[in-house]
Amino acid sequence: MAVLRPAAQPAPVWNARLTEWGAMVVLVLVLGMVLAYQARELRGQAELAQIKGTLGALRTALVVAHLESKVAKARPEGGVVVPAQRNPFDALQQSPPNYAGLAGPEALAVLPGGSWVFDPVCRCIGYRPTETAWLQSPVGAVSMWFRVGSTEGPLQITAQESYVWMGQPVD
Repeated sequence: MAVLRPAAQPAPVWNARLTEWGAMVVLVLVLGMVLAYQARELRGQAELAQIKGTLGALRTALVVAHLESKVAKARPEGGVVVPAQRNPFDALQQSPPNYAGLAGPEALAVLPGGSWVFDPVCRCIGYRPTETAWLQSPVGAVSMWFRVGSTEGPLQITAQESYVWMGQPVD
């Protein structure tokens, strides 16, 4: 009696392809998460550069305004005396596009992230970050404030607290 054997079945190709596609999907997801993390880090570094750049421009504008007033006073013909700038943004030739004007802490809290303001009451510059996760301060502040102080020389801009952004001090 002859026993019929079933013919040998080839290994299912779809199982191997499913495994390959599954590995590909996992790899793409991992690469996407790494890319998203790196893009977030880059946005944080770009915002820090923007903050430091704006503070540097304000400080430079205050020094230039101070020197212009000294030169005007020193002219023998009694040149026009440039008034001392109280709002550092007024000393700039062009205000930054994210300057929201005169406002206090309450108004800054409702402005969009990345906004700069000047508070004439405390004579302070305020900045609201776009992402507060990067900002560390001793009191857990969600915005940064910088005092505009007068000295014998040009007005100085100093941080009210010791702010740290992504591990770097902001002053």
